[in-house]
Amino acid sequence: MEKKFYNKQIRDNMYINIINSGRMFVIREEGLESYLSYRIRGQEMDLFNAFVPEVHRGRGYAAQLILHSIHFAVLHGLRIRANCPAAEAYIKRNPEWNYILSECVNV
Repeated sequence: MEKKFYNKQIRDNMYINIINSGRMFVIREEGLESYLSYRIRGQEMDLFNAFVPEVHRGRGYAAQLILHSIHFAVLHGLRIRANCPAAEAYIKRNPEWNYILSECVNV
């Protein structure tokens, strides 16, 4: 019997490969790039720009890129500064990550 997925977004995004270029995390899909730009200064990772092409919006790519950057920061002992509206919104929706912020996001 085939297992049904009740959340199409989770099913569609289960095996997305995220590339770290050293300045941004990138998802390449269907010849287009979604990305989250960052810069590291000292022990702080500044997330300052996110972009997802219009045809890929609603697939959870921005959330995946932001979560990937959070995991990267945790693994490398960095704090996060969410200067990008998408990253700030993600942290507000997922307050369990507040501990990694270099400055508090208003909830």
